[in-house]
Amino acid sequence: MKTNAANRWTRILRMPRLILGLAAFLLLALCAQAVVAGDLAVLVTGVKNTDGKVAIAVYSSAEGFPKDASKALRKVMASIDGATHSAKAVFAGLKPGEYAIAVFHDDNGSGKLETNFFGIPTKGYGFSNNVRPKMRAPSFDEARFTFPAEGSAVGIGLNY
Repeated sequence: MKTNAANRWTRILRMPRLILGLAAFLLLALCAQAVVAGDLAVLVTGVKNTDGKVAIAVYSSAEGFPKDASKALRKVMASIDGATHSAKAVFAGLKPGEYAIAVFHDDNGSGKLETNFFGIPTKGYGFSNNVRPKMRAPSFDEARFTFPAEGSAVGIGLNY
């Protein structure tokens, strides 16, 4: 009889250790998930002048790419470095995956990529992978790149 009672108490005393162990495991799992985000540095070169800013938009899917910045995962207006005629932006905490970037030189502060009568941009523009298709905007697949967990840098040259 005493053996059964002792076993019961032993099991009851082990329960908090089990719960504590499970809680620690879950906490470690959550911390491991948070570590898999890296920084994406985008360097835009070939800016014609220092007027305005450079609009940089990062897309995680083909939806809206490259014309609808409201569908971008993240976007920023980057200042232009007058000495190097370039602009830089860092997107912190980006999860590993497939992304594409669209940029343009917003020299007049309109926030839009203006085009002429034929739909050709009148401002400097560019895309990840430095894609330059003829007579059309690039597809997401053409501009897509793989972003690793440790982060990376992407260079984009503007076309005028």
